[in-house]
Amino acid sequence: RVDQLKYDVQHLQTALRNFQHRRYVREQQERQREELLARTFTTNDSDTTIPIDETLQFNESLQNAHRGMDDLIGSGTNILQGLRDQRVTLKGTHRKILDVANMLG
Repeated sequence: RVDQLKYDVQHLQTALRNFQHRRYVREQQERQREELLARTFTTNDSDTTIPIDETLQFNESLQNAHRGMDDLIGSGTNILQGLRDQRVTLKGTHRKILDVANMLG
């Protein structure tokens, strides 16, 4: 059980690092977008291309973040369910021990 918890902590830390990295990239892209929107273009400006590839990568990153958060929530749900099951088992064991103690006096 300890190994499982260590694995879960490691998994959650990795997910957090990935989430922080994606957040940093997203903030950087937002800054770049704001700079682009604030920029004034003149006629015959050669730097007026639209970065379609970056937009697609941004969309993929958002989808990956969404999937990662779903996995994180699912993992947390499984951990909580396991703890609930353990509580029920321990309560049953506790009751049996009390019954045996009462029978023995």
